[in-house]
Amino acid sequence: MGRFMSTSRSSWPAFACILGVIAGCAKPQSPAQPAATPAAKSPATPAAAPVAADKSAPAAEPAPAAQPLTEIAALARRLADAPTPDARVELIDQIAALGQKGREALPQLIAVFADADPRPRWRAARAVGLIGEDSIAAIPALAKLLDDTDPIVVTQAAAAIAMIKADDGRTDTPAQDAAVYAAAVEPLTKTVVHADPRARRAAMTALQRLVPDPAALAPLFCDQLADAEPAVVMPALHTLADMDAAAVPFLLEALKEPKSRYWATVALADIGPGAAAAVEPLAKLAAAGELDERLQATLALAAIGAPAAAAVPALVASLECNEELLRNAAAFALGKIGSPAADAPLEKAAADPNPFLAAIAAWGRAEIHPQDAALVTAAIEKLKQGLESDTESVRKASISGLSDLAEFTDEPVRKALVGEFVGLLHDADVGVGTAAGAALVRLKGFAVDAVRASLADAGTRLKALEVLAAIGPAAEAAVPEVAALLADTDPLVRSEAAVALAAVGAEAAPAVPALEKLLGDDVPADVRYATAYALGRSGSAAKPAVPRLLELSKSADAIMATVATWATLKIEPQDAALVEAAIPLLRKALGSENEMARLEAAVALGDIGQRASSAIPILELVSEEDASRQVRAAAAEALAKVRPRQ
Repeated sequence: MGRFMSTSRSSWPAFACILGVIAGCAKPQSPAQPAATPAAKSPATPAAAPVAADKSAPAAEPAPAAQPLTEIAALARRLADAPTPDARVELIDQIAALGQKGREALPQLIAVFADADPRPRWRAARAVGLIGEDSIAAIPALAKLLDDTDPIVVTQAAAAIAMIKADDGRTDTPAQDAAVYAAAVEPLTKTVVHADPRARRAAMTALQRLVPDPAALAPLFCDQLADAEPAVVMPALHTLADMDAAAVPFLLEALKEPKSRYWATVALADIGPGAAAAVEPLAKLAAAGELDERLQATLALAAIGAPAAAAVPALVASLECNEELLRNAAAFALGKIGSPAADAPLEKAAADPNPFLAAIAAWGRAEIHPQDAALVTAAIEKLKQGLESDTESVRKASISGLSDLAEFTDEPVRKALVGEFVGLLHDADVGVGTAAGAALVRLKGFAVDAVRASLADAGTRLKALEVLAAIGPAAEAAVPEVAALLADTDPLVRSEAAVALAAVGAEAAPAVPALEKLLGDDVPADVRYATAYALGRSGSAAKPAVPRLLELSKSADAIMATVATWATLKIEPQDAALVEAAIPLLRKALGSENEMARLEAAVALGDIGQRASSAIPILELVSEEDASRQVRAAAAEALAKVRPRQ
């Protein structure tokens, strides 16, 4: 599941590859931790030595009454004495809610950094960050947490450093505090290549707070990437790209460095139109330099699209060079930019003896003049020839180009293209099959009939189910065929069928009886997870399944219990007892490795509203640092509903 879900960036990533370049839910991010030892306690005050009574002495003045502890002092003392991780979590969250007033508890919070359980550790880091400038002294301890084994702890440690610096409004920072900030830069720089995207994102944000000058920050980052393997570099670049325009000033500086120039263009291409400020240096790079840099700069301009119109002259020059790859990329970029100034050069290239270049150029002209039926038809015919190519990259490019042009055609042409794409689901190359699936998803309702028919073919059944799941509610017509596959002998087919029905949502209600049958104890766990998820997505129509889901909500299998509770809550959202039982499970689901699980958990907590206030800390974390933009948005929306109204 998931290969066809991300299709919003249109066709440029496919061309980039060509030109050289839940079912499960609520699984905790970290492995189970051993029972935690209590946080360090304050030393007990020694008892005073007994003194012999002196009857001749005057009576002593009565001792003044002990002053009551302040709220924060009482919380700090209770935190130091808290016997369990759950108790510490609750107290830390209460301290965090006080913000700057929590500074009196700073020593106790720092002591929790050594807790054996990661939940108190990351919450303590968050609470320290919320104290703000008054917790500068904690930055060295936070920097040590950047080496923590738990990615959420690392994320919150980095975020806390950023919060402290953001709260420090002094224009003339004392030398001692400046040195503390400076010492955090190196460990944060190492964290920008962390394996977890949330940690990378938080570290980059913190670095931009500590080193706001992109010219100073770029070399630090580039030095970190210089000797790294691509498997390390690429995730870091994707994290930068996910920061959109906020990363562009830094990447502009990186373009100036020979050792980072190529990687910067990759990230700018991922950002797309938000990187419009980079058009001028990218155009210069596309016009001269090493071939791989010119090629990647050209693809970055293609991703920026219309705002890159100023680069058209440089791209036209590349279109007429002797490098085949660069000519292909330039034709593609000119089509994506869509400037009429590129029409004549593309018309000439459309007659080139190289059939691939000619097809891209014809596609480019059709992109510039989408209302010209003749140009669109000519481009489609040339691209269809590419589907027969022996070269995998040409087939993938042709699929992407055809799916781009499909929206400019009439229904018969679109249905014919659907037939081509369905046939390519069988392609021996996995990448071609994936590209075909993505093209079918873009065609949505036009593709449903052909895809549902392909469910009868065992060779394409799983891919077809994935496509229908990605199409979502528009795939309602396929519900009967998908529901029939719930009885398939292959557990994977049954699981994927349930996921596809879940994607359809409430309109998949006719499948509820068949789904109910898959909740038995003899059904494989993965199938039951997906089934419970599908029933929850069906809404009130799945009410007959509630008794069984309630049983499963008490399962010893934590994933099953979470999904069943979530599903029951979706079916009967007014059940107060169920809501209370669901909140801790949904909080845990926000730490799942499964993006859909995190998304649904955030939405469900938002639906619960202020009763889910205990989820505010983890929702804040997810809204700021989750790797998925969609999940971040859902968590932010949930926070607006969960936070007490002022």
